[in-house]
Amino acid sequence: MNAYITLGTKRYITPSGAWQPVVQKAATVRTTLAGAVDVTYTPAMLYTWEGIIEGPVTPKDSNYGSISDLRTILSTAGEIRFIDHNSVDLYVHAIGPFPEINVIGKWDAPANKTRIQVTLVKSRVYS
Repeated sequence: MNAYITLGTKRYITPSGAWQPVVQKAATVRTTLAGAVDVTYTPAMLYTWEGIIEGPVTPKDSNYGSISDLRTILSTAGEIRFIDHNSVDLYVHAIGPFPEINVIGKWDAPANKTRIQVTLVKSRVYS
């Protein structure tokens, strides 16, 4: 298990307890005129990752992305290569909005990190 995720070509930290994979069985539910519940399932499963990704002002080394790199990759209109904590390699779409919170009051301080709330939705496995 890795202590980071990879988006594009850069690594990012996700704070413990603020990142979770979510698996959802695709279905629609409606109530009929008779009051019964009618559920339709598909064979598909929806895989998402929700939580906070940290973008530091100054990355710890060249393998890690900065806040600028993170904003750029999240603004991608299309698929993004994503490697999760378990080294599963696939493509996702980043779904906004992307609210930001700064950890330190001084925005440009080298030790500052900006935390961005994201939702990543699996589109396909990397091949």
